[in-house]
Amino acid sequence: MAINQFADISKDLYAQIKVIENLIKGNLFVEADALLSTTKESCRNLESLMAEDNKIQTHIVDNRQQEIHWMHDAIQLGLKNTHSKPLKKHNAKAK
Repeated sequence: MAINQFADISKDLYAQIKVIENLIKGNLFVEADALLSTTKESCRNLESLMAEDNKIQTHIVDNRQQEIHWMHDAIQLGLKNTHSKPLKKHNAKAK
């Protein structure tokens, strides 16, 4: 049963990561950040289902954790850059 659960959660986690990656590519950092906590939780669930000494499962979890870390960094950088952009002021022309 645990192997099937691992595979199911792994597929779901992969899909979640792809959605967040697409949001990041579209500069939708707030939306990506909102989904990231669910993705982190899925990764923790996946890790809890790993069979002892299963190198393939360990590799999968390690890769997903690294991807989540990279996405977190990209989101934080994107949010920082979004908030630090100065607003353009439009001057009204005198008639």
